[in-house]
Amino acid sequence: MGLKEHVLYRLALTPLMLLVLLTLVFFLMRVLPGDPITMLEGKNIPEEVLARRRAELGLDKPLHVQYVNYLYSVFVKLDLGVTALERIPVSYLIATRLPATVDLAIAASLVAIGIGVAMGLLSARYEESWFPQFARVYSSVVYSIPVFYLGLLLQVGLARPSGLPTTGRLSPVNMVALDSLPVRTGFVLIDSLANGRLDIAADYLVHMLLPALTLGIYLSGIFTRVTYLSVSDAMVQDYTRAARARGIREWRVVTRYGFRNALIPLLTMAGLQVAALLGGAVLTETTFNWEGVGLLVYEGILKRDYAIVQGAVTVYALIVALVSLVVDVAYTLVDPRVRY
Repeated sequence: MGLKEHVLYRLALTPLMLLVLLTLVFFLMRVLPGDPITMLEGKNIPEEVLARRRAELGLDKPLHVQYVNYLYSVFVKLDLGVTALERIPVSYLIATRLPATVDLAIAASLVAIGIGVAMGLLSARYEESWFPQFARVYSSVVYSIPVFYLGLLLQVGLARPSGLPTTGRLSPVNMVALDSLPVRTGFVLIDSLANGRLDIAADYLVHMLLPALTLGIYLSGIFTRVTYLSVSDAMVQDYTRAARARGIREWRVVTRYGFRNALIPLLTMAGLQVAALLGGAVLTETTFNWEGVGLLVYEGILKRDYAIVQGAVTVYALIVALVSLVVDVAYTLVDPRVRY
């Protein structure tokens, strides 16, 4: 199978993956106690009002009819529905919140890869020292600790002594200033720089620091292990021994020969960690009140707003599928020996 055929095959599987995920979320949300009407208006709502509101949301129909109607809306009409209370299109809410989640995901990925690759390379370079043992303990601890608890620890350990903000994306003053900017893309950093507002950009980066560190440190452990194991394996191969015999310095052998050998497993792990990144964003955004899709999902679960949760899962699934496809294509660029 060539690369083109592989890409088409993966694209053809995407609707099936969405169908499975949406089916699971559809029925899991309805297994939870309560529904959007009782969660929003209380259990003492008059029966006639309850019946009218349920009819407005289509909740009066049999479950299998609701399921078929929802799949028809998503796959045929490309409509994610509306919220239960405000009747706002879910696609609009996700579009306004997605830039914040993308910003956080990119920043956290840079932190995770930066810390993980650095610690992995140092462990492989100084394999006979204490550092590899420290890296093993670090990777085990940070990957097993709950991400929201790590966020709380950073809030107490870093925010209080340094005065870093622990909630929101901007200070109230800059939030008002951002809304008045003439050029708007939804991405705060791009909007502020495009309008020459360096103060807003700096404020945004300061607010992002703790959430990005929290999610990045949480994911850095797996990159540490993958880098270390891959580079260590390369360091005992014949081509690295030949490089040493030619008098090449050890650090250059580690970075040029060992690290190149680690790129394929690192790409694989980066693709696999997208789902963990988005899942961790839900807890991270909730901990820091970061107004992204993760916080929107949390709010939707509390309200039992089916459309919000199902719509967010659909967008998350599409992002994971797209990133996995890009990683597959990147394999052939990093290592021409890879063929599909």
